[in-house]
Amino acid sequence: MNLRERLGKEWLFCDGGTGSILQKMGLKGGELPETWNLTRPDDIRSLNRSYFEAGSHIVNANTFGANRFKFDNVSEIIKAGVTLCREARNEAGRDGDAYVALDIGSLGKLLEPMGDLPFNEAVEIFTEQIKAGTEAGADLILIETMSDSYEAKAAVIAAHETCDLPVIVTMVYDESGKLLTGGSVEGTVAMLEALKVDAIGINCGFGPEKMLPLAKRLTECSSLPIVVNPNAGLPRTENGTTVYDVDPVKFSEIMEQI
Repeated sequence: MNLRERLGKEWLFCDGGTGSILQKMGLKGGELPETWNLTRPDDIRSLNRSYFEAGSHIVNANTFGANRFKFDNVSEIIKAGVTLCREARNEAGRDGDAYVALDIGSLGKLLEPMGDLPFNEAVEIFTEQIKAGTEAGADLILIETMSDSYEAKAAVIAAHETCDLPVIVTMVYDESGKLLTGGSVEGTVAMLEALKVDAIGINCGFGPEKMLPLAKRLTECSSLPIVVNPNAGLPRTENGTTVYDVDPVKFSEIMEQI
């Protein structure tokens, strides 16, 4: 079924973490998780499949940080990640009702005038990622963990100019509802609605309890379907491993309120 026909009309569940689970599987400090698409494809396929089998409707390909600032073989890594996720969906028997997301994260550089990355170059970099993901068969573009509305705009423009897939954008705010670059929930919603994305939301940052008031603000100012993807609390390192303090029961209780 077409994703656009379902957004905003039924509950759809996204997947969970990637990096923290890959750490438990042996990802070393400083090792880029996207490299596993080529070096340990069976583990990536297994992780994706576990989310499909758990009931996720949207599962992210392992492509979050795959951009030219980190890799010389961006297209190869992205195409491998999307392909593995599609294979996992098939193995889980979810071809009819679940979707593979091309996961696009921040480029890690501030755009001009606050930084030194020109807007047009950012669009070009995102276009390269999106072109590879769509060629590999992604079902949607998920632009996530954005803390700068200008960078999010560059990614959305790249998506619209490259494909006609659904575009979902999730931002990262502080507890007061401000982006790293100073934008507000309401201002960001207005911009993204004008850019005609298919759904908007919030992700990461902190746990579900602190996201509750931000989710409420989103419902008050947005006419679009809303996505809420919190962490299980703030991550911290314990014996070299990333751990979270909110257990599954508490997490689900607060998500029910959201």
